[in-house]
Amino acid sequence: MKSWWAGLAPRERLILLAGSVFLLVMAFWLVIWEPLIAGRAELRQEVRTLSAERLWMEQVVDDVRRRARMSQGETSSSGSVLTLVEVSAHAAGLKEALSRVQPEGQGARLSFDQVGMDALLSWLADLEQRQGLQVTQLALDVTEAKGIVSARLLVERP
Repeated sequence: MKSWWAGLAPRERLILLAGSVFLLVMAFWLVIWEPLIAGRAELRQEVRTLSAERLWMEQVVDDVRRRARMSQGETSSSGSVLTLVEVSAHAAGLKEALSRVQPEGQGARLSFDQVGMDALLSWLADLEQRQGLQVTQLALDVTEAKGIVSARLLVERP
């Protein structure tokens, strides 16, 4: 091999070296670099897909839990409807306005005096979404103060 190499003209040696370097670079590119780039792009797409799925799961987790409780026949996650109503009203800052809670059938009849309409509606939405309760009756009385109402309602399991 050495004698063959030595027998080549300097110009031929240069052409062979350049060709060999070019082939090595192309082999590196096709065998190593290109598959790495393609794999990285696939992983990025998979991360995007999994992130979107995770976001969707976080949005529906409360609904799934509520439906699971309902399908298992549980009355609530932490006790009776009365307990749920009182605890969630306290957490929502409505305990002061809650004047009466009395059991009725599978639910509870509630009375609120001088409660903010926005806070009441927010709390009712939370009861429906997180606790699986529904408002089956609702009566509102407007007060002199803007945005403040008195309310009587019946909350039950669906």
